[in-house]
Formats: sequence, C-alpha cells, structure tokens
Amino acid sequence: MTPVQRKLRDLFDDMSAGAPDNPGRIAQLERRIRRDSSRRSAGAALAGVSMLTAAGVLIPALLHPGPAVPSHEPTTAVQPAELPPRFTSGDGSAYRRLASTTLRARSAGEKKVSVTVPVSGKPLEVAVLCPEGDPVHMARPRMIVNGEPSHTWFQQCLTGQGMVLDSVSVPKSADEVTIAFDITDEVCKKDEPCPTRASGQPADWPLAVYEYTPPARPVEPDPIEAFPARLGTQQLAGQASGVWPRDSSFTLTVTSPGGYFRIEHRCTGHLAGRLPITYQIGDEPSHGAWICGHRTLDETNGMLWTEKIPEGTKVTISGKVDVPEGDHDRQTRWSVAVYSSKIVKLAR
Repeated sequence: MTPVQRKLRDLFDDMSAGAPDNPGRIAQLERRIRRDSSRRSAGAALAGVSMLTAAGVLIPALLHPGPAVPSHEPTTAVQPAELPPRFTSGDGSAYRRLASTTLRARSAGEKKVSVTVPVSGKPLEVAVLCPEGDPVHMARPRMIVNGEPSHTWFQQCLTGQGMVLDSVSVPKSADEVTIAFDITDEVCKKDEPCPTRASGQPADWPLAVYEYTPPARPVEPDPIEAFPARLGTQQLAGQASGVWPRDSSFTLTVTSPGGYFRIEHRCTGHLAGRLPITYQIGDEPSHGAWICGHRTLDETNGMLWTEKIPEGTKVTISGKVDVPEGDHDRQTRWSVAVYSSKIVKLAR
C-alpha cells in the first residue's frame, strides 16, 4: 500500500467512524465500481441474473460481465494494410480470396453491400479491415447470408485494428451464396426493412470473402499463461482447462469463504477470439456467453462476479465451450479460473 492509499484509508475511516455498521456496504461499492467499469469498457457486454442453489440454500447470483475481449493474437504473422488475395494463418490454414468489396458508409453514405461467391465445399470466412477511429461508437456491419442474419457483428474491432475474420454458415446443398453486409440493428429480420443504428457513426469497411483449406493435421495451440495464485485479496479457488473440440465442457466445485467468486478465462489458437464460453452456476444457467481470448488480469478488471455467498457453501460452476460454425480441425486451448474473495472489515 502506497503512502497516498494509506492516508486515504485513514481519512475514510475517520469520516465513517460514526456511521452505523453496514455489512453490505462493501458489496454495494464493489458492484458500483464494476458497473461503472463496464460502462467505460469497449465491449458491449451481456448481463444476466442467475440463482445459485447449493447445500439446500437458494442464493441470488448477479453476474457482472466485463468486456468481451477477443484474442490479441494476430490472424497472420503481420497485420496487413489491405485484404490480401492469399495468406496462411498461424495454424497453417491456406486462405484464398473469392470476392472483395467496401461498405462506404462514411464516404458515400452506403447502408448495404453484397457479394455472391461460389461454394466449392471448402469452409468460408469473411474478413474486414477495422477502420480507424473510436470503435465503440462506430456502426458495425452485420453479415447476412442468403437473407438470413448471422451472429457476426465484427466485435473483434472493438479492441483492435487490422484484419479480423469470422465464420460463414453455408446452407446445405448451396452452389453459391450471397453475403450482404448491412449497417442495421439486431431487431432486423428477414424481408423486413432495417433501421439504421441511431448511435453508430458511419465508417468505411473493406470486406472480403475467403475459402480456406485446413492444415493436414490439427495444430496444437500455444500454452496458456498460468493464472496467478492471487489477484490482490482474491485467491485462486479452482480451475479447469482443455483443448476444443476434444474438451467442450467442465465442472468445478468450490467452497465460499464468505464473500464473492470471480470467474476468468483465457484461450489460445486461431479461433480463440471467436470461442464463446457459457457458464452455469448452481442449478440456473447464466444469460449469454463470453468470448474467450487473452485477458490482462488485475485485481479489479473482473469478467464475471457473483453476489456474496455465505461462508462454507459449496457451489458448482460448470460451462460449455464451442465455436459457432467453427472448423473442428482447428483446435483452441482454453482455461477457466475461479477466484474467491472474502469480505473482511478494514482494521482501524
């Protein structure tokens, strides 16, 4: 603790000396800090309210998501200044560009562009060069395949620039597909007009469609940096790891010290920035999924938190790991860690 921090704590202790004891005050402050941090984060987070059931006790667990952080591993050895006609990814997959276009929302006021590409049986992916500027306020295009909106919003552009990739779900028996890139809201449905995002700033988006040939043998992903035994006052309570698709689920049982649990994950591999992990705490599922990748950990930048759990309560935390439309020949290494934080009263 620095001298400034020590002086601040002494000052706050003196100011609060006459206040009634409120065991929930620390929890309220931590929730406010996490909420404010989430609002400042680049990721558009998913939040959900879950209930914990353990040892016959029904415990509310409010999950506070942090930003969805994709992998910081480059898609290629060097981030390109343009979308190349051919390249080889870090796991040895050979990419060939089938078509390219640019959605000129800023320079020409375009709202939608599309390309039609043949289907050879090889998997397809779309690529985009993330525009310069503030990614939080940019209107990101959504991919629509043969009229069906996809999950793709190029969320990877929220945390970096350069080229990012995402998978294309190709309809069965299709000889060709038309892929549209549309600056629309999530409420957009097939054959219905889509309103422009009111909060999104227009930008120009270079786009391309690639087909690729996976490596002859799956490439083993790089090792994951070990989770620290402690993060400030938080102590590592349990962890699980595996390699997708061979390992696609996990279960951990941890005992509460009388405080909170914090959940973190990290991933490596070409698909790390697209691999979502869904969590179930107790008997109730969480709402939403969190994209994996490499996260920088500190004491406050938590991904998921629970409310206070009574001391001695055993809690089961399970999860599922999967890549939507992912190629199962391309492995992703994942690791999940659970930290416990005991509530203690500050010494006077």
